[in-house]
Amino acid sequence: MIRQHVVRGISAPVAVGLLLLMGCSGKGDIIPMNLTPKAKEATSASPAVKSMPGPKVVVIPFEDARADHARVGSRSSMWGGETDFHVSSGSAGEATGQAFADYLKRKGWLVQYQKVAPQESENGPSIVLSGKILDLTVDAKRGFVMTDVEARSKLVIQANNREDGSSIVRTDAHSGSQDNVFWFEPQDGEELLAEVLEKNFERFVLNTKLEDRSIRFR
Repeated sequence: MIRQHVVRGISAPVAVGLLLLMGCSGKGDIIPMNLTPKAKEATSASPAVKSMPGPKVVVIPFEDARADHARVGSRSSMWGGETDFHVSSGSAGEATGQAFADYLKRKGWLVQYQKVAPQESENGPSIVLSGKILDLTVDAKRGFVMTDVEARSKLVIQANNREDGSSIVRTDAHSGSQDNVFWFEPQDGEELLAEVLEKNFERFVLNTKLEDRSIRFR
């Protein structure tokens, strides 16, 4: 998951000097982050996932209950430098909804992401998934040489069944960490945050089941 980098062809003093420079980034810098993991290249050993029989589902953007709707953490150093991580799209709520829809597609659900809930119709979706972001953070703290990375997520996921007007709600929180990363790159934090976020999606799916045109708790 977290890649380890080795410096070759650089003397020890130069390598240490580079690390010092990298740790002194000034405040106010912003690094964009993507909450959806990059799709792996398709191979003959891993065929494309086919949609399973089931109701049509739509995922809409999550409500962001945090004070800052774009920021998802920071990278700091022992010298006081700090760089903020922001969601690439500018909206963590939209990015989380898109990531949830992508996850469900990989599980074979008949699902689409839309920025607004569609009107009820005969051919429309039977289930609308939404939610609320309570926490979504990845922090990278650089020491003298190594960097420790920690990610946290806490989501409320709600499913509205249009067939009978019922709904279910579940709240989950997850965290993950990677210590002593020698050569930290923003992608390392991005991947860890995406993995932690997917734990919430996974927990929701494991504890629910699709019945006819509705979703219920197991």
